[in-house]
Amino acid sequence: MQDVKTITVDLKERSYPVFIGKGLLDKAGALLKTRLRGKAFIVSDENVAPLYLNRAAQALDAEILVIPAGENAKCWQTVQAVTDAVLDKGCDRHSALISLGGGVVGDIAGFCASILERGIDFIQIPTTLLAQTDSSVGGKTAIDTRAGKNLIGTFYQPKAVLIDTDTLKTLPRRQILAGYAEVAKYGLVKRADFWEWLEQNGEKVVALDDGAVAFAVEQSVQTKARIVIADEREETGERALLNLGHTFGHAFEAASNMAILHGEGVAAGCVYAAKLAEKLGLSALAPRIAAHFEKIGLPVKFDGYETAGLLALMHKDKKALSNRLNFVLPTAVGQARVVKDVPESAVASVLEE
Repeated sequence: MQDVKTITVDLKERSYPVFIGKGLLDKAGALLKTRLRGKAFIVSDENVAPLYLNRAAQALDAEILVIPAGENAKCWQTVQAVTDAVLDKGCDRHSALISLGGGVVGDIAGFCASILERGIDFIQIPTTLLAQTDSSVGGKTAIDTRAGKNLIGTFYQPKAVLIDTDTLKTLPRRQILAGYAEVAKYGLVKRADFWEWLEQNGEKVVALDDGAVAFAVEQSVQTKARIVIADEREETGERALLNLGHTFGHAFEAASNMAILHGEGVAAGCVYAAKLAEKLGLSALAPRIAAHFEKIGLPVKFDGYETAGLLALMHKDKKALSNRLNFVLPTAVGQARVVKDVPESAVASVLEE
């Protein structure tokens, strides 16, 4: 189909396409209907539903479910509400659950799809920059618990991902900036050329220049797809590199009771990770990373949180093993590695700078 970029996540018999382009919601029927084997259900949230839900539901002849907006919706209560609703409406093993929204909606819908009937089809239609460039590709699903963020979940790949970049035009600027942090992360861990392009063009991306957005989304998805193909379940360490900034970021999100957006936490987290790398003698990138994020309008530091509390949250992070702190740290632009058993004293020193 003209004006549709297709990137394939090649996972053998579980391979799937990622369709990218402008105005693709209006082409959802043509692109996705052949992938539906039975009844379809679209899950959206209270923010996205008034904007796009009816269009998508009509195109796909799907029933609709609306959940609360925000990170606090990633919980067992929402999972129960969604699964009960679709089962009441006649869900069976040929049904499909379709997410329409940002990362929270994708996490909820994907997790529910993975456990309904021991696994029904799942399709992603992400509407935020963060979801389009990161969370919609790769098959991670999760909910939060009182013990921490994303601690209950599954690896469950979608059957297809449809990215309509026009949906970014209805996003608040704060959400666009938050999504940009995940875009920049790809450059820092894998793509020096992309990072350098972002240093020159990042302001065009967050201003939603069509050409810049298209390039940034396509490069992000291509990079994520290659990493997922190489290490789908984080067994070799390759996919773990995408957690750059996340150990710090998740701690700040939790400490703020989710007032800090995920991408904001990741942006500042990348700077803290670079400072930690510098303290450990691995690189000296913190000033360059901080300068770029500040230029874009993202936070690079969070004050007012107790170090002891942040460290306790980091120990609950999925990447912490045997109560030892592990971090993804940048070693050069376009390169990073997992550093295990990092001394608490070094982390505390970085937090207190």
